[in-house]
Amino acid sequence: MRKYLRFVSQSVLGMLGLSVYILADTFFIANYIGADGLASLNLALPIYGIINGTGLLIGIGGGVRYTLRHTRGDENADSVFTASLLMGAVLSFIYVLCGVFGAEHLLLGASGTVLQPTTVYLKVCCLFSPFFILNNILTAFTRNDDAPGRAMAAMLTGSFANIVMDWYMVCVLNAGMLGAVLATGMSPIFGVAICLTRKRGYHIGKHRIFEEIPKISAAGFSAFIGEFSSTVVILIFNYLLLSLAGSTGVAAYGIIANVALVATAVLTGAAQGVQPLISIAFAEHDRRTLTKQTRRGVVTAVLLGALFTVGALLFPQQVTAVFSKGSAELTALAVPGLMLYFLNYLVSGVNLLLIARFAAAERSRDAAVLSLLRGVILVVPCAVVLANIFGLTGLWLAVPTAEVLSLLCGLYLLYREKKREKTALQAA
Repeated sequence: MRKYLRFVSQSVLGMLGLSVYILADTFFIANYIGADGLASLNLALPIYGIINGTGLLIGIGGGVRYTLRHTRGDENADSVFTASLLMGAVLSFIYVLCGVFGAEHLLLGASGTVLQPTTVYLKVCCLFSPFFILNNILTAFTRNDDAPGRAMAAMLTGSFANIVMDWYMVCVLNAGMLGAVLATGMSPIFGVAICLTRKRGYHIGKHRIFEEIPKISAAGFSAFIGEFSSTVVILIFNYLLLSLAGSTGVAAYGIIANVALVATAVLTGAAQGVQPLISIAFAEHDRRTLTKQTRRGVVTAVLLGALFTVGALLFPQQVTAVFSKGSAELTALAVPGLMLYFLNYLVSGVNLLLIARFAAAERSRDAAVLSLLRGVILVVPCAVVLANIFGLTGLWLAVPTAEVLSLLCGLYLLYREKKREKTALQAA
């Protein structure tokens, strides 16, 4: 239990710090740039999500593979780290090229007064993609190298640096959207430095590097889908909101989505914190410990999710007021949306825990299926259908509905796994 609390609490604190700097971005943009800046941020977030998802795919996938091979005594486990760096370098190069030559082609519904700030945000995000991706890789490997405290310190340091730079560039230098995105782009550099200043158990290895790339991709695919799904949700919601409530509706969703990032980050941190422990138990064939850690993870997810839901139901006005800049129209849309949207956290934390558990125990297919269900396959039709029937109310309820349906599917996948194990034991 002590080890569980150490890994999970430090992972949660690290992810909380990461989400706080996103909130700081939202706060400074909303209060010093205005509603157009807030709408631009929301339109640009999908591309940032894809870049960050790429880092999570490599980092989480590589971390899982490294833990499994290292726990089993594989002397060539370091090749996983080398393969992860190679994947990060190639994909970063592609994103940088997109930023230099194709940022204007990545605009996702931006026009009019939001066109220019959205272009700036997208271009700078792509140019700084190597730092985002490397930070995710090093943080995940550090956590799986039995150093969750160092991973937490890296994430918190980067977050604090981003908030300070946000304040200086947006408020003092009055650099607008360029200042906000430069602060975001430079913040992971601090996290990378923290991870590199410790004595590491993982090093550069050269043994069959290319064989690890598909295995890393499979183990981390669910993490990428989790991040990519939020991109899909933002795109669909922006499109539907433009027809239902115009740019004010998009700005209201920008508030909700950015506040929701905090809750999602904390629940993701809880799931990522228990992942190394589940991988170790699986590698050692310790089914009792694996089950115990999974149950602890579920309890943690339920308690944290309930805390966020209750907070949104009790204090929606106060949360919205921080970002609405006194706009009565924006507040009128954001308050009910926040209350309804946050109902999803009653169950989404359990879904994230199940995805991490499947991935950590080399059940990549089940992890990918559940990620796709909650992120794309169920949420998109729920959003379209409920928005057409109930308008804005239906749209805010789309994610909670999809999460409940996904939980039922996740529990079935877990039941099927247990049933297979029982059959195999009986046959043995």
